[in-house]
Amino acid sequence: MAYKHGAYGEIYPTQDALSPSGVGTLPVYFGRLPVHQLMDYSDKINTPILVQSFSDAQAKVGYSENWKDYDLCEAIYAHFRNDIQVIGPIVLVNVLNPDTQKNSGKTANVTLTNGQGYIDNDKVILKSCSIDGKTLGTDFSVEYAPDGSKVLLKDLTGAMESPVTVTYDEVNPDAVIAVDVIGGTDATGKKTGISVVDLVYNKYNMIPTILAAPGWSYIPEVDAALKAAAQGINGHWYAFVNSDLSVNSDANNIEKAKNWKTNNGYDGAGEAPCWPMARNGSRIFHLSTLSTVTMQWVDYNNDNIPYETPSNKPIDITGLCLDDGTEIYFDQVQANELNAKGIRTAIYWGGSWRLWGPHTGAYEYGKDIEARDKFDSSVRMFHYLVNTFQSTYGIDVDKPLTRSRVETILNNFQEFIDNLVTRGALLYGEISFNETSNPESDIVEGDFVFDISTTTTPPGKSLTAKVRYTTKGLDVLFGGE
Repeated sequence: MAYKHGAYGEIYPTQDALSPSGVGTLPVYFGRLPVHQLMDYSDKINTPILVQSFSDAQAKVGYSENWKDYDLCEAIYAHFRNDIQVIGPIVLVNVLNPDTQKNSGKTANVTLTNGQGYIDNDKVILKSCSIDGKTLGTDFSVEYAPDGSKVLLKDLTGAMESPVTVTYDEVNPDAVIAVDVIGGTDATGKKTGISVVDLVYNKYNMIPTILAAPGWSYIPEVDAALKAAAQGINGHWYAFVNSDLSVNSDANNIEKAKNWKTNNGYDGAGEAPCWPMARNGSRIFHLSTLSTVTMQWVDYNNDNIPYETPSNKPIDITGLCLDDGTEIYFDQVQANELNAKGIRTAIYWGGSWRLWGPHTGAYEYGKDIEARDKFDSSVRMFHYLVNTFQSTYGIDVDKPLTRSRVETILNNFQEFIDNLVTRGALLYGEISFNETSNPESDIVEGDFVFDISTTTTPPGKSLTAKVRYTTKGLDVLFGGE
């Protein structure tokens, strides 16, 4: 270290905001990512990719401000660049394959200044760039600008004459269609699309708890696939779906949105359909993304217990809009029309924009539905109990189930439930091992059932003060109390 005498200051690059440690809620997103910005993206297609921060996402999957073409960049920004609470990790599943979904043989004449120039194109597949007589990585390099809008070309030898002609392939995001997002199993036996959620637990030892596909879930077939996948991931885990209704001409006002929801089957107890979209400056967000971000940080602030709805929590937006950016204005009274139909929206209240609507898609005011299916927090608490029981006692499978072991399970899980009741996450809960649920025919097969009955804590959806006039106060005029 050099000798110093005096006061000094040094300027460092902006530090990436990091998510808090110990976050338990794990969202999984499905859609398109600009992996063509990487030189090697062979392991970035139809595979779960865990990202912990904005810079981590940039390094692993690329980043672009063009959210129309690369919809999962919206999720990256919403989780790791919001001004309320940066929160992660998240899992991203990219279905865009630059090797097959591309346009070949494009060229650009690049003017070099001090050995550098730009290809003003956000679809250049980096590894495909070539210059006649030159070798990529030896004679020249290419890399994307931080916002993903253009490619920086550098002359590594100082011998190139300007302008230089670059040949490259372009990725084609428009080639991705709904069936790519829905996925399944390809000819090689590899899972694709939404089916990839089954790989998350094995790869990261983490249970997926929220599924979303911003930019795609407004397609009824995609929404149906998300809901189907969420009910028994790996044959075990339950997740909640945040989905979007159409924001096009067929659902560009409140009444149309309500009818569209009914006509297209967005009525699942395990989902929260959202309408419309939201904006912050020039950026346009799907409310399903903002719901997912909010759910994750609300859960984290409650020790990862999902007993509190994200409704009436602040979100980092400046207004509501349709897909084309057309602004939409309505007040709480009109927003409640959407809520009464089981649609989550957002309102301006108390000096900030907030998510608005605690219900599931199954809810409709006046409709007879199961009590547990009315609120998102109630459904998610049922998921939480089931997932916790399975993850806790999976190691006990195939061990001798003696009466002592039964008592141990009953006592331990009852203590877990009692703690939830004490903190208000449940109003009531009891686990039991009943003879009626365990007939001899099942016991000899080694199949045992524990019954859990519970009352989830309902959100205070409305708080009303009834004010009446009384003449009692007139007594003070005569010196009375």
